[in-house]
Amino acid sequence: KKPKGKGKGKAAKEEKPEKAEKAEKADKPKPKVKAKAVVEKKSAGNFKVCVCGGAGGIGQPLSLLMGLDPNVKELCIFDLSVAMVPPAGVAADLGHLERKNTVTGYQMDIGQKPVDHLQECLTGCHLVLIPAGMPRKPGQSRDDLFKINADIAKGIVEACSKYCPGAMLGLVVNPVNSIV
Repeated sequence: KKPKGKGKGKAAKEEKPEKAEKAEKADKPKPKVKAKAVVEKKSAGNFKVCVCGGAGGIGQPLSLLMGLDPNVKELCIFDLSVAMVPPAGVAADLGHLERKNTVTGYQMDIGQKPVDHLQECLTGCHLVLIPAGMPRKPGQSRDDLFKINADIAKGIVEACSKYCPGAMLGLVVNPVNSIV
């Protein structure tokens, strides 16, 4: 490489206009700019999220994460009345988070259809997370597990198609490769 400005060629010709431009800019008075400290407050989103199976072993920490998300304005926790913790209890615990969102628990008895009982819970949801289903028991075949959990997922998805057809669904149901 040749040093700039020395020798003949394109580099030497290009350097002269650059120097002239810099000199012109230096001669012009610079506009006065007053610096303002602008602190932009990020507003939280207005998303409604429902965690179906939110009182279970996977649903509780998932509900906690959703409750901490600043984009979530309304969080619904849904589970069966026989869940290890009542959905209203999970909602009450999450209500103590230092966040300004609404958390509500909904429950349904075994044998009831989600499409008949989840209207209030699902209406207006943007995201529905479904960690619902039974864990695989020792000696239980994948086919038996599929029959149980597929019916659970199907019922919730049918309710979603009726009450929140535009929502994004996230299924966390075992066996995931067969159900989803």
